[in-house]
Amino acid sequence: MTVRNNVNLDALKSTAEAIREGKVPGERVFTVSGEWVYDRYQFKATLEFERGSLEVHTDQPTPAGGKGNAPNPVQYCVFAMVACYSTTFMTIAAKRGVEIRSLKAKGYSRVNMRAVFDLEDAPVVEEVGIELEVESNAPAEVLDEIRREADRKCPAAYTVASSVPFKSTVRIHGE
Repeated sequence: MTVRNNVNLDALKSTAEAIREGKVPGERVFTVSGEWVYDRYQFKATLEFERGSLEVHTDQPTPAGGKGNAPNPVQYCVFAMVACYSTTFMTIAAKRGVEIRSLKAKGYSRVNMRAVFDLEDAPVVEEVGIELEVESNAPAEVLDEIRREADRKCPAAYTVASSVPFKSTVRIHGE
């Protein structure tokens, strides 16, 4: 097994080949289902993955109507964005033969609370961003090329940076 940067390169190659040959679908839909709760937290969901599952909870801070007993949903969004981007960056580096000795990531979402609380008509999210701190022998230009490719290929970054169609529906219980 060939592993670089904790990325299994043999698995990547095998999966790409299987997609190319039509042995596995070239598209995948990721879903999460959860429910509103009325006690300690406000929302919970169980995330299922290949080797298990994890129940996660969200709650708003008290000034936003919650109890402050769990991370708020925006924190999960930022976590997901940072984790997805870091994974994409490290995978691209591994595929290019670039060893990364250390990667630390920091992300943010600048939320306009005046817009959230209907105090002004403006975009709710003003900016999101990610900063990576990387330790590698690779030249800065190579790391910047990897960053630019990660900007294009990271599903989370793509969703934030592009006009991805958004659809919401409400189904009345019993219908």
